[in-house]
Amino acid sequence: MSQYMNTSTDNVALDFLNDLAFQLSSRDIELPPFPDVYTRILGALNDPNLSMARLAKMVTAAPDLCVRILLLANSALHNRAGVEVVDIGAAVSRLGVSAVRNATVAVATREMFDCPRSSPIWKTLEQLRSTSVHTAAYASVLADYAGMPEDKDDAMLTGLLHNVGHFYILTKSRQFPEFVKEISIEDWVPGVGCALIENWGFPEPIAKAIDVQNDQERTHFGPADLADILRAAKLMVRMAESGDPEAVLDEIDWRHSPDLIKLDINPDNVLDIFNGFADEVNLFRSALK
Repeated sequence: MSQYMNTSTDNVALDFLNDLAFQLSSRDIELPPFPDVYTRILGALNDPNLSMARLAKMVTAAPDLCVRILLLANSALHNRAGVEVVDIGAAVSRLGVSAVRNATVAVATREMFDCPRSSPIWKTLEQLRSTSVHTAAYASVLADYAGMPEDKDDAMLTGLLHNVGHFYILTKSRQFPEFVKEISIEDWVPGVGCALIENWGFPEPIAKAIDVQNDQERTHFGPADLADILRAAKLMVRMAESGDPEAVLDEIDWRHSPDLIKLDINPDNVLDIFNGFADEVNLFRSALK
């Protein structure tokens, strides 16, 4: 980066990045709290005795979430009969706990890591959000495929949240976006994401999955877990967003892909899995975008 170190602004930017790198390496990170209104809603969603009427009342305290829930309830994913609802109570009842939880997380993280359209990082943030939703969709269907329906909700949340470390780093350094592009932050993203998830009180398996998401040689005993699902979901998203799925598959060392082996995904069936879930994934993305 020496070509950029010619002005006082460049020096300030470099100092900022060095300081950020030190914070990340020492885990001494200033973590933003999860917004209170969404924390209360997520906490209530863990109550097995929660009524839809009480949930609807809590949701009304978050106007942006109300809008998202109404749109979600009337989307093709949740409104197969074509009957529109305009009441938040009816929308919440139609969606159920799982969909409301996902909508809450999506809206909360957007509010936390937002910037004006005029910002140089706006397009990057929007692409990251799109990728997160795409990953959540594949994580959900892969949990079913792997015979882990009890983990489907956590798999979706893991997909939605796997990029929060990237959001954090970008928004912290928004005044120096060109410098962030000049360095590799991929090694920083999982650790920051894990720290955020732990700080926000999400389940430990979700934090762990996000922390090891880039560990290509990770192995473990027992059946597949959230980390395996997340890595497989990220592969599916790479295939979809590349425009050339087979070229992506050509890069995979199948003999050293323990996550795919755990999920029984191999060269003979991967395209069938990818194509077979396409419609369901697209419905999910359209609903939660």
